[in-house]
Amino acid sequence: MIVWEISLGTIVTTATILFTVAGFYWKQTIDAAQIKEDVHDIKSELKGLNKVVIDMAIQTQRLDNQAERLTLFERRFDKVLEYIKIHGMSVD
Repeated sequence: MIVWEISLGTIVTTATILFTVAGFYWKQTIDAAQIKEDVHDIKSELKGLNKVVIDMAIQTQRLDNQAERLTLFERRFDKVLEYIKIHGMSVD
């Protein structure tokens, strides 16, 4: 035969289990919200970093183009000086 008694110990045990489950659920909900906020912050920072990387790539390309133009100018100037020397003109 089963005795269905409700004692103070049963009430305390049940309340403890319920409070533990509710506390765990509450803590997990807060942690999940914090993780979502952190992910959002990381995404916005990555967007800014992406912009910086793209700007640096553009600047690098511009510097490479300028270096190439300067090299071409130096080659042409050297040819002009060589032409002047060959034809006996004064450079001073």
